[in-house]
Amino acid sequence: MPSPNEVTEEFVVDDLEVLKAIAHNTRLDILQSLKHPKTVKEIAQRLDIAATKLYYHVNLMEKHGLIQVVETNIVSGIIEKKYQVTARNYRLQDGLLTEGADHSAEIDLMLGAIFSTTRSEIKRSIKAKQMGLTKEDKRGLLWHSGVQLTPAQFTEFHEQFEKLLREMEAQSKQNKGNDQNIDANHFGITVAFYPIYRPNEDEDESA
Repeated sequence: MPSPNEVTEEFVVDDLEVLKAIAHNTRLDILQSLKHPKTVKEIAQRLDIAATKLYYHVNLMEKHGLIQVVETNIVSGIIEKKYQVTARNYRLQDGLLTEGADHSAEIDLMLGAIFSTTRSEIKRSIKAKQMGLTKEDKRGLLWHSGVQLTPAQFTEFHEQFEKLLREMEAQSKQNKGNDQNIDANHFGITVAFYPIYRPNEDEDESA
């Protein structure tokens, strides 16, 4: 866990309890809102949620080291805390959900949170007229398809995706550290590139 006020580059989720704490729509929204320090009231205003409904989530996230208190003030005799993320990026440890292990509930939780957050962000952008859904609209991209690739081709495209993501992350980091007032907007990325399991006829009959 980082020292107080320190924001590390990456937080590796290496425990199922931490995964359960992070894989929740509201808590993912809180993480997104805490790139800069905020009080619970400020988070509530940003997310349009009652502050009383956020304290449980904030306390749970602080308990698991996902966010941290970076400032404490006394306001009208009440202690007011400001929170911030502990890392710029959060990543699931390789092998945490081991193959063959019965973690279906955790997998459903994680996937549900990821895609629900993506859906919410896209809907907000469309409502704010910052994004359209036509192919001609260049302010965003929605794409789903199935493709047939050899194992070698899959590996090649997988590496290309990873390279592109690393390039975007490096450019984003450079933009954040740029002292000049550059015109950089926020964009979301959700990538899923995976083998599709198709049972053969024998498996269909025995199911």
